[in-house]
Amino acid sequence: MPVIKANGIDIYYETRGEGTPLMLINGWGGNLDSWSDKMIDLLAEKHRVIMMDNRGTGRSDKPDTPYTMDMMAADTKGVLDSLGITKAHVMGFSMGGAITQTFGINYPETVLSLVICGASAGRENSVSSDPKVQMDLALIANPLPEMTVRDITIKLLYLLYSKEYVEEHLEELVKDETYSDYPTPSFALMNQSHAISTLNSYPHLPNLKVPVLILTGDDDVLVPRENSEKIASQIPGSELVTIPGCGHGFLKQKTDEAVGHILRFLDNVEC
Repeated sequence: MPVIKANGIDIYYETRGEGTPLMLINGWGGNLDSWSDKMIDLLAEKHRVIMMDNRGTGRSDKPDTPYTMDMMAADTKGVLDSLGITKAHVMGFSMGGAITQTFGINYPETVLSLVICGASAGRENSVSSDPKVQMDLALIANPLPEMTVRDITIKLLYLLYSKEYVEEHLEELVKDETYSDYPTPSFALMNQSHAISTLNSYPHLPNLKVPVLILTGDDDVLVPRENSEKIASQIPGSELVTIPGCGHGFLKQKTDEAVGHILRFLDNVEC
């Protein structure tokens, strides 16, 4: 079982493929099993893809203390250091996109490029989701006693995808978004939420001197696309790509299109 001692905790990781390292950082409550296999296979054709279970999730340690963005970025750095990787592309989704920004700010010497997917810059410089969306997210973190795992998963699906897409692909999506083997406990979700609340990357983004790609769905109700636009406006020379017809789950809904943009960007960085 590949576990690394990093930043004071045990962190589970896996790697796939060969080539320039590409570190993936997942979102709120997600472990490495929640990445799309199709996406990983496509990325691994050209890169050594490194995935990890964030603290609080999967097979990594789950300390019950408030997490911070700096702490979770340090976890990522610890994994790369333990693997002997001195330079890597770093890509994060949602909360992972927040960690990616923090990583780029805190450890610029380790970064080849950044890929920021469906994230905000935090604090007063973020565009909030609708209050109903926030209430649904809170219910996912602290479900009612009568809610089943399926109930919770379906509620999450309607935050990730459009109503029409969920109804058309319901059973496939329920299977794909259910991680019953390694459930994330409620206290860990709350601790990760605390980390998100500590994000304040906006004033530091102009200092990033590495290539940056920002991806968003055009109908994201969880992290509205205006957040990606704000990030792009702060990073000189960054590229913003909006995936049409998608919400927060664009990496899974339109994998080929999203990965096409990512690989094109990474190829250009390495030219």
